Formats: sequence, structure tokens, C-alpha cells
Amino acid sequence: MNLVKQKKLKQNPRIPTASMADVAFLLLIFFLVTTKFDVKQGLGLVLPPHAEAGGKKVKIKKENLTKIKVNKKGEIAIDERIVSPEKLKIIVEEKIRENPKMVFVLEADRRCKYYMMVKALDKLLAAGAKTISLSTR
Repeated sequence: MNLVKQKKLKQNPRIPTASMADVAFLLLIFFLVTTKFDVKQGLGLVLPPHAEAGGKKVKIKKENLTKIKVNKKGEIAIDERIVSPEKLKIIVEEKIRENPKMVFVLEADRRCKYYMMVKALDKLLAAGAKTISLSTR
């Protein structure tokens, strides 16, 4: 009888780990399925081919051309006059009413904040501008 008591004392209690891998796998699947990944999106623009790649060069008359500049401070200027983004939209709408063939050249300084160029581009598109040229200086 003494031997039976000794055997029971020597046995250590064990936690069954056979299903531990299954639980870890299910937790991993759960977190992968429920996690929202941040997807960065760029500007949805269709750019024409470069002149050397088969695109054609187009001459534009000065009366059909409006320059919009974004300086390094983020200020937007149309025809050398600094305006707010809201005022830009109104001016562009007027120019399109006067001349539907108007081409807008959006020129951004390389040191300006990216969102200011995008804001100016958004206002041009919201005003109904169809022909926009992008440029940096």
C-alpha cells in the first residue's frame, strides 16, 4: 500500500496542450479577418502619352490658357492674384462659362505641401474643368 501512495505523489498534474495550437490558429484567423488594413489611394488621373512616346504636341492660344500657381507657402494664385480655394472654384466656373475651351495649367512649387496642390486640383475638377495640365517648378 505504501507503494501506491508514493506513485500518486510522484505524478505531477499536467495541462493538456494538444489543442493549444488549434486555439492559437483560430485566434490568428479571427484577428486577420477582423482587422481593417489601411489602403493608400493615389490620384485617379489618366495622363496622356509623352510627346516622344507617340503623343502629339498641341499649341494652345494664350486666350485659352489660365495659369494657376501654388507657391511654397501653399497660397493659390490665379492669373498672378492670390485667392482662397473657394474663390478659385468660382473664378474657374466663370472662366469656363466665358470660354469652354479653357485649359488650366496647375503649377505647384516643389516645396509646397502636397495637400494644397490636391486641394487646388479638387477645386478645378469641382468647377467643371475638363482640360488640366499639371506642372512643377
